[in-house]
This record gives sequence, structure tokens and C-alpha cells, in this order.
Amino acid sequence: MQDILRNNPEDKHRAYSWGFGLGLTAYITIVMMLGNGGDDVDADMILGLNAIFLLAAQGIVSIFMFIGVPALFNAIALKIPLSEYFPKVSLQTAGLTVLISISFMVVNSAIGEFNMNLDFGSSEFAEWAKGSEEKLKVLTEHLTNFQTTSHFILAFVVIAIIPAIGEELLFRGMIQNFFSKAFGNHHVAIWLSGFIFAAIHMQFFGVMPRMMLGVLFGYLYHWSGKLSVAMIGHLVNNGLALIALYFIQSDVVEVTPEQMEQSAPWPMVLIFAAITFILMRNFYRRFQNA
Repeated sequence: MQDILRNNPEDKHRAYSWGFGLGLTAYITIVMMLGNGGDDVDADMILGLNAIFLLAAQGIVSIFMFIGVPALFNAIALKIPLSEYFPKVSLQTAGLTVLISISFMVVNSAIGEFNMNLDFGSSEFAEWAKGSEEKLKVLTEHLTNFQTTSHFILAFVVIAIIPAIGEELLFRGMIQNFFSKAFGNHHVAIWLSGFIFAAIHMQFFGVMPRMMLGVLFGYLYHWSGKLSVAMIGHLVNNGLALIALYFIQSDVVEVTPEQMEQSAPWPMVLIFAAITFILMRNFYRRFQNA
């Protein structure tokens, strides 16, 4: 990873890491809870709003929240060039990252199906979680019901490109770095930042696959020291899902909504789990031997 506290007093690095890490976590938690806490917002209200307008608004908010605020924080508190978070990667490294991301998507489909089928009982939390999940599902379907090619392109920018840059900058580039120094253990930092990354999306029936994605990106970043690698992986994951949805809606591929939510067959999951392991081992060795 990167030494993003090098321009701060060395004897205060651990204290600063705790403060910065917890502060940024509190910031994103509050903002996301405010954004997802509209209990009075129902499906009819969501569907009554123009999808293009909603996408544009989401894009502006995401740029401010995940790129603007971290960039400002970086300039004021860390005092390092923002360009340091966007190092160049070789074509071979980028290609290996793409293959790992695609292979892991198959594995993660099984984790996602397991998470979706979890029974949280009949508690107030369970009811709230189900209601929140339904609203977010309606919103997502509304935003990604592509009417035109320009609609798809806007969605790709807002849902794939902006999160790939901004969320990796915030969660891996900053929070993971801070927690790594605070705990003195990069494994704890990777898993904790992955959990926070998943939890703040407020989709508890999808928290496990999203956490595993965060963990994957965290290790790729830690091993390579290049945040661009995590951004590429994030872009591949979100972008391929959108492209597949666009092809399905264009009748290029025939897949039902029910089939989209199903896991890949278990033999395929196991095969791709082995492929993912081999690719990640090669990725690790590539940078250990550098």
C-alpha cells in the first residue's frame, strides 16, 4: 500500500490513522444513512421521477461525496499529490486484474445467492431491511431500464466509472491505509474496510458478496501498491453487469430476471474458484518478485 501519512508527524501516525479512519467512516455512514433513510419514499414516487434526472443527480452527489470530499481531505490533511492515487499499471497487470475480476464474479454469484436467501426472522430490523431492499431494487430497475443508448452510457458513467474511481479512492486508498497503520495489521484493515464498504450501501441481502469484492480489491491493492488496480477491478465488476443487462434488454441475450439472480451452477463455481486462486497467486508473485 502507500504511505499516505508521510507528511504528518511520524510519532503521531497511529493516532492520526485512528482519527482519520474513524472520521471518514462516520462521514460516509451518516451520508449514506441520510440518502437511504427515506421511509416515506415509495415505489410509485420513485417510478414517477425521470430516470435520466435521477442518474444525473446521483452522479453529481457521488462525485462530491466520493471524489470531491476525499480530494479536499487529501489536500488539507495529507498534503500529497492526488495523482499518487492513480499510478500507471502495465498492460499485463491490467489484463490479469480483469481476468481475476471476471473469474471472481462467478464465485461471488454463489455468495450472493446464499446471502439473498438468509432468513433474518420477523424482527423490526428484518422488516426494515426487506423494505429498504425492495425500494433499492425498484430504484435500480428504474435507473437501468435503458430506453436509449445515451441512457445506457450515462448509467455506465454513474454506476460503473464514478464508483470505481471514488469508492476505491475513499475505501481502499484512504480508509484501508489508515486502518492498516492503526491496527498494525493489513489483513484486519482489508477485511474491516471491506465490511464497511458493504455495510454503508444499506443492502443487507447483498452485504456478503459486496464485502468479498471489497476484500478482493483490498488485497489486489495491498499486493501491488497501485490503487489503479483496485479501480480496474471495480470497473470490470460494475461495468460487465451493466453491459450484460443492456444486452438482455436489447434481446441480444435471452435471460429472465429470475435467472439473473441465480448463482452459477456449483461445478462452475468450484472451477472458477480454482481459477481465481491461481490467478491471484500469480498476481501476488508478480509483485513479490518485482
